[in-house]
Amino acid sequence: MMDENLRELLDRDEMLLWSGRPERFETLDSTNRQSIIAGLFLKVAATLGLILLYILAAARTGAEVKPGVLAALLVVCAAMLANPFLVAKRLRDNTVYGLTDRRVLRAGAKEDAVEYERIRNAALRIDTDGHMSLLCGPRTKDLRPQQWRVEADAAFINRPDEPECVRLILYALPGDEELKKLLEEHFPISE
Repeated sequence: MMDENLRELLDRDEMLLWSGRPERFETLDSTNRQSIIAGLFLKVAATLGLILLYILAAARTGAEVKPGVLAALLVVCAAMLANPFLVAKRLRDNTVYGLTDRRVLRAGAKEDAVEYERIRNAALRIDTDGHMSLLCGPRTKDLRPQQWRVEADAAFINRPDEPECVRLILYALPGDEELKKLLEEHFPISE
């Protein structure tokens, strides 16, 4: 059964050739664990540094330390700490990909569609956990595997004033042969 959000993206005469979700993956898999943990430590250290600077600045000027400022900094830190886990959850639970006879679609938490002719370069890449991702556009060429997930959660960059789609990533695609054949048929895949 086709996802309702994906159905809403289809044009009236457009034919859906394949739809699917990212395959199951662990948030702290071996590809992403180190960068997520390092990011968590960096975010906590930066927040503590800002709090310390704020307290020192208040003490030097004789101003009162406002609990609201401290609370706001802690809320921002908590949001930044949660982000890698929320990205993984959105991809796992809410994202549906589709290939039609004319376009690639993404539905769920974010909705996007790009015509195949706007994709000038594409690559199928596999991370250390064995997850295959489709990376399209010049903004994806130099991305490290630890960046694929977060970039796949962001909006496709497909501006009409650009000659091509700049960034489109389909993360953790199932490795079935039917899908690989469709990808090779509709995308200019290179090594």
